[in-house]
Amino acid sequence: MNQLIFDFAKHEYPSFDKFLGTSNAELVYVLRHQPQHGQFVYVWGEEGAGKSHLLQAWVAEALAAGKNALYIDAAVSPLPEDALEADCLAVDQIERLSNDEQALLFAVFNRFRNSGSGLLLLGSEYPPQQLVIREDLRTRMGYCLVYEVKPLTDQEKTDALVSMAAARQMTVDPEIFTYLLNHWRRDLGSLVKMLDTLDHYAVAMGRRITLPLLRQLLKSQENP
Repeated sequence: MNQLIFDFAKHEYPSFDKFLGTSNAELVYVLRHQPQHGQFVYVWGEEGAGKSHLLQAWVAEALAAGKNALYIDAAVSPLPEDALEADCLAVDQIERLSNDEQALLFAVFNRFRNSGSGLLLLGSEYPPQQLVIREDLRTRMGYCLVYEVKPLTDQEKTDALVSMAAARQMTVDPEIFTYLLNHWRRDLGSLVKMLDTLDHYAVAMGRRITLPLLRQLLKSQENP
């Protein structure tokens, strides 16, 4: 296990170096060297597997290289017309694109492919064959390298939480992490938020972080 130290205070785009686990090493390599592997990459996987992190890290690296790079989460932002002018375009949750936005993405595919320039990275919870999209756009998905983003193992999640606690100089009983995995949401983002909430709760209560305190906090969340 490597690359476990997170800077949880920052809200800017994450980096590939902060992507946890080793199961997706080939995918990370491909994304960091995409021009050598093809213009179009499609990543999919369950919620919380890290797709958005990868798309944002990819855009961050492109911006650092001076590229005109754009990240769009289709669940919260419309796909803009200037996507056609991007050097690197990442579209997250493409299953949420409207019909007009799908038509625009189809145009992006064609522009990038015909020009031989431009890189496209797409993310979804679903593999391409399960998407409910325009048929002409579905044909363009055939140009993509497709990767499933594998979620972290329980041990990798535990290692990440231990690393976060150590980075924040939090004293946490080891059983806390196991209990969270078994009694709380299992994606790392939710686990990190709960550990952060627990830290603040312990300070407010003037108590050490222990399993009884965690149980008390979880119970209070169930019965506000």
